[in-house]
Amino acid sequence: MLSDYRNWLVSELKLLGNASHHAYSFGQANMAKRAIERLDAETADKALVELPRERIASMLAALEALRDRVGSEGTAPLQDLREALQTAFHGVTS
Repeated sequence: MLSDYRNWLVSELKLLGNASHHAYSFGQANMAKRAIERLDAETADKALVELPRERIASMLAALEALRDRVGSEGTAPLQDLREALQTAFHGVTS
């Protein structure tokens, strides 16, 4: 999804570059360039995974069950995963 967005921004930048004699196009091209740079900076050190919301809910339930069964000792990486999934699940607006 983000790669599609980035590709669209790049194509818009190329399109606007061809019409750069218009002041509006120049401003839009600058905005597209900044958006690409910002997107690249934000995603440079992240692994992005697309998951359907219902899968996130079932994964959270499985992680909760695992934590209850195993206990909290030595599960810090799983806790980090659970928190990241919770943030993604609750941060998405429908």
